[in-house]
Amino acid sequence: MGVIFRKTGCLIREDSNSGDQKFWDAEIKGNSVTIHFGTVGTQGTRGSREFPSYEAAENFLAQRVRKKLEEGYKPQVER
Repeated sequence: MGVIFRKTGCLIREDSNSGDQKFWDAEIKGNSVTIHFGTVGTQGTRGSREFPSYEAAENFLAQRVRKKLEEGYKPQVER
């Protein structure tokens, strides 16, 4: 069986105080989650985390996406 791969869409949040836009996106490859985040227009920061299984990685990612949506992030609209 091949490696399972899934990528979230990019989430964007605008800081009402500074006007800066923050981005957040993630991908699962096998049992590893990589998250990329930062201020729009910068390279941002990447971090990866290994899990015992794809299912554990998927559960972690689902929790993180829910948290970001609660924090006001919205899916990026392609123009």
